[in-house]
Amino acid sequence: MIWIKSAGGDNLRVWVVGILFILMSPCITVQAHTPNVMMSILKEDGPVPKDVLETAGFVAGDGVKFKMGDSTNNSTIRVSIDIDDDGAFNESIDYFSPWLVFDCQYDENGTLLNSECVESDVFYFNGTNGSGIYSYQVERMINGSHTDFWVNTIFVGVDIHEEGGIPSVGDCFGAGCEDVEELESSDSNSKKDLISALMVISAIGLVVVSLSIWNEKSSEEE
Repeated sequence: MIWIKSAGGDNLRVWVVGILFILMSPCITVQAHTPNVMMSILKEDGPVPKDVLETAGFVAGDGVKFKMGDSTNNSTIRVSIDIDDDGAFNESIDYFSPWLVFDCQYDENGTLLNSECVESDVFYFNGTNGSGIYSYQVERMINGSHTDFWVNTIFVGVDIHEEGGIPSVGDCFGAGCEDVEELESSDSNSKKDLISALMVISAIGLVVVSLSIWNEKSSEEE
């Protein structure tokens, strides 16, 4: 039990407000922007969508999930992002994904038969690679030989924590978006439940502290 000595009505209000703020601080933290993921499907005729535009509401801290959607036999696709904006794609400086395949094979336990097999890859724009306009390249190979190259653009806006007026951050493009939407919905519901629980706990804590101070003040007056 933490005993708090009251020196009057004003001090009582200061203590109560201060304790309530401490108890409610986790609720404030929950409201911060959390990373969202856009889906880019890599098809045999290029990525969908081709560009991530300014109107998409994609901001620093968010990521793009590049998912293999080319089912052509023996085809692989790789994505590279021009991080330093020098107009070239350099493996020692810029970002390169693994070579992606359409359908990895698993055993009955759900373990990859080939540990190097990758079907999708996610890149987050954060830290020094935040807001800006980035070029990205998609390379396609069949039987080990290059067949196609595409160069497109990703616009990454500044995260200013504003709501409304633009499409939802994390909008998903192309096939395979259902899993992403279900995950975001589940995460949102969990946050709401957490906030509700913290508010109830804070209210109970406020009542207990107020009663404790009142009882102590009554004892001193006697």
